[in-house]
Amino acid sequence: MKKTIAVAYIVCIHLALLFVLLESDFLSRAGRTLGFAKAREPEITEHFRRMLRYQARMDGNVPDGAVLFIGDSMTQGLCVSAVFPLSVNYGIGSDTTAGVLERLSTYRSIQKAGAVVLAIGVNDMKLRSNEEILRNFAAIAARIPERVPIVFSAVLPLNEKKREERRVLYRDRIKMLNARLGEFCRNSPRLFFLDVGPLLSDETGNLADEYDDGDGVHLNAKGNAVWIAGLREKIAEARASVVPRGK
Repeated sequence: MKKTIAVAYIVCIHLALLFVLLESDFLSRAGRTLGFAKAREPEITEHFRRMLRYQARMDGNVPDGAVLFIGDSMTQGLCVSAVFPLSVNYGIGSDTTAGVLERLSTYRSIQKAGAVVLAIGVNDMKLRSNEEILRNFAAIAARIPERVPIVFSAVLPLNEKKREERRVLYRDRIKMLNARLGEFCRNSPRLFFLDVGPLLSDETGNLADEYDDGDGVHLNAKGNAVWIAGLREKIAEARASVVPRGK
């Protein structure tokens, strides 16, 4: 009996340790230290700065009430006018939550935006823990004017069978992160959470082949159509929540 209890205790300890490691970036850091993983690449790259210069040129001409889409390559490849007619695409491929924090002050149009859509976080997976990503989400929301509603789009599923970095699986981490992000959004009336991941996943939880552009990460046109439909509904809900000025 004592032996059975001891074994059960050891199993519980190992499961708890596994959960902590999945939530953190300990494994990736250890891999880099021991030489099993690549060294961290800089987040603010020349591509980032070049794209930001282009976007800064546009920003001064953005009409009042536009919906701003801020994100990484998933956003950059999205036809935002199919979501909302008066929209601006501020997606930058390979960007992270740290990059968004770096560039938010560039977008003066955010002061008069009808809503902001944030779709970011998947590239953070190899750089920081879920807890750190969530802190960055909170910092991003705090820097957007209080009167502007924010739609946080969940980190979308990957097709782990096709990704080059098969040694590191993010499926469970993404689910944990999205659950925490949903909780965060429910704590504020101006934050809205959209998760179309279940609609894009197969029975294993991976990005379904029919929605995969081929690299295991990006959506094809059919996948984007699913995302667009969800975004339309959530943006309409977010904009309906805005109290007109003067009331």
